[in-house]
Amino acid sequence: MAVVGIEIIDAALIAAREGVRVAASPGVAIVHGAEVVTGVAAAAAARLTPGLATDRFWSDLSAESFARSEEPQVSHADLAHRHLATVWREVAQPGDSAAIAVPGTMRPRQLGLLVGIARHAGIPFLGFVDSAVAASAGLEARASVLHLDVQLYQAVLTEMQGATVLRRRRVEAAPRAGLKSMYGAWAQLVAEAMVRRTRFDPMHQAATEQQLHQRLPEWLAGLAGRDSLDATIDTEGGGFTATVRREQFTLAAEAWYAQLAELVHGGHRADEPATLALSARAALLPDLAERLGSLPGLEVVVLPEAAGPIGAAARAEDLGPADPPTLVTALSREHPVAGGEQRRKVATPATHAIFEGRAHAIAEEPITVGAGSGEGRRIALAGAGSGISRTHCTILRERGRALVRDHSRYGTFVNGERVAGEAELGAGDRLRVGTPGVVLELVAVG
Repeated sequence: MAVVGIEIIDAALIAAREGVRVAASPGVAIVHGAEVVTGVAAAAAARLTPGLATDRFWSDLSAESFARSEEPQVSHADLAHRHLATVWREVAQPGDSAAIAVPGTMRPRQLGLLVGIARHAGIPFLGFVDSAVAASAGLEARASVLHLDVQLYQAVLTEMQGATVLRRRRVEAAPRAGLKSMYGAWAQLVAEAMVRRTRFDPMHQAATEQQLHQRLPEWLAGLAGRDSLDATIDTEGGGFTATVRREQFTLAAEAWYAQLAELVHGGHRADEPATLALSARAALLPDLAERLGSLPGLEVVVLPEAAGPIGAAARAEDLGPADPPTLVTALSREHPVAGGEQRRKVATPATHAIFEGRAHAIAEEPITVGAGSGEGRRIALAGAGSGISRTHCTILRERGRALVRDHSRYGTFVNGERVAGEAELGAGDRLRVGTPGVVLELVAVG
């Protein structure tokens, strides 16, 4: 018997069991009369039968009928029930119970409806937890934490605070900065590049348009650490390929990125250093993490895809019992912030920096850490991804102390705290270079 964590947002249902993601089911349904298909199968055919497809039943959760449904009438709640019940059958084992993570924008009436849906689906669930709190309570982070998620139809920023208990303080949404709009713009970008290079327009055929949208997440992931990608569409007559640059993706999304940056900026006090936890969906957007990491006072951490459901399941004992179930918006932190934001004193100066199994001695001659190659002592991070400058930081020994000096735009962090100019390094410290970043371990030998 185990607790299965299930995160519910409009983009997908994500389930985790015993700390491992076991399902990621897109929030799409196809309704054809009495026949309903949800999840992966529906997403794979949504653009082949657009008049029968919907992806708004979670964002618009209600008892109202799906607008394009025929007799018998099918409501958004019916589609949500079918989707949730299908996922539960796929992942649950006898005796399992569920902890359900929901976004902070879900309204009380929708939560009440969700209680009935889960019970009708036969799911023995323990209660609800705010998905941002569940995803962030396990982080080694500052006392002030911001969580940014980009969902299908909106972006949601959750502001949390607490050294030992992480409490939700405020939730704000940007209703026009969702994945649906950005993916549509990027699909058009790729299609236009393909027309210019090959004269083939994938948007003119339902099958190739479907293929284009399904491959977008894979292409976006492939852009990490690269300046361009080759996007290929397969047809019966052969493949068509176009090269699209990373900067083209960011320029096409500038209007939405500006909204996201403003959303984060508005939720962050400049005099209060904070950790910004990016959902995997948000981190997939090209250059967004780097852009947000340049905001003063913020360190950026990218969360795993299943951080929400894993966190909900791990803290299931905090959810109940209550009837009707309540929404938990505060959880104890796995890594309490000792002394608030005070830095500890370094007891033992570091003597070596460890990267990819190799120890680099810290001496008076500096070690340059960065993406570029060059003369002198260097830890080269070529291929490590964006957010790392050519000369990012230097590590050296001075008057018996081991120091790191930051020269970057995207930040150098010691144990999660951004370096302002320089910082002392001690044995056991973790030095993160860049955003999302590469980690070096600090040790003392001899």
